[in-house]
Amino acid sequence: MEISVKHILCFGDSNTHGYIPGGGRYDDDTRWTGILRQLLGSDYMIIEEGLNGRTSSFDDPFEPFKNGMDYIVPCLETHKPLDLTILMLGSNDMKQRFSPSTQKIAASLECLARLILDVSESPVLLVSPILLGDNMANSDFAPSFSPEAVSISHELGAALKDVADKLQIPFMNAADYAAPSPTDSLHLTAEGHMALAQAFYKKVLEII
Repeated sequence: MEISVKHILCFGDSNTHGYIPGGGRYDDDTRWTGILRQLLGSDYMIIEEGLNGRTSSFDDPFEPFKNGMDYIVPCLETHKPLDLTILMLGSNDMKQRFSPSTQKIAASLECLARLILDVSESPVLLVSPILLGDNMANSDFAPSFSPEAVSISHELGAALKDVADKLQIPFMNAADYAAPSPTDSLHLTAEGHMALAQAFYKKVLEII
C-alpha cells in the first residue's frame, strides 16, 4: 500500500531561516526545520519558507519585500496541496518603526492565519515566537527594538492563544521551549533549534 507523503509549510522569519546569532545561517541539520524533517521521517516533506526580517503584514521602508501578507498567497499556491502550515511570525512586528502593540500584532497574525486557512484549505499551527531577550538594550539589534518591545514579546503568547481559540486552530508558544541567544537577544541558539524541533515534532503528530 502506497503511503501518502504529508507536506508541511514552515512560514516564518529569521528563526525559521536559521540565522546564527552574530551572523550566518545554521546548516540543514541544525535548523529546527531540518531536525523536524529527520524526526518525522520520509513520510513527511518539510518546506522551508523562512525569511530574515519578515513581518506578518507590515511594509518595512528599510527592507522591502518582507511583508508576509504580500507573499503568502503565491507561496501557498506554489506548494499546494499542503497538509499543514506552521506560522511563526511576530518578532519583526515589534520593531519601533511599526509602532507596535500586542493587539496590533495579534490582529495582523489573525488576518494572516485566516488567509492561509482559506487558500491552503488545510490546518494552520499558529506559533507565538520566542521572547526578546532582557539584554536587548545591549544587542546589535537595540536600535530596532524599544524596551516596550520586550514587554510586548511577553504578552504576545496569551494574545495569540486567544486568536487560535477564536479561529479554532492549534497553537504553540515557542517561548515555552526555547529562549533567545544572550548574544543578540533575538535569535535561537543551536540548542534552541533542537528544543523547538522536538516540540514541533510532538505537536505535528497531534495535528496530522
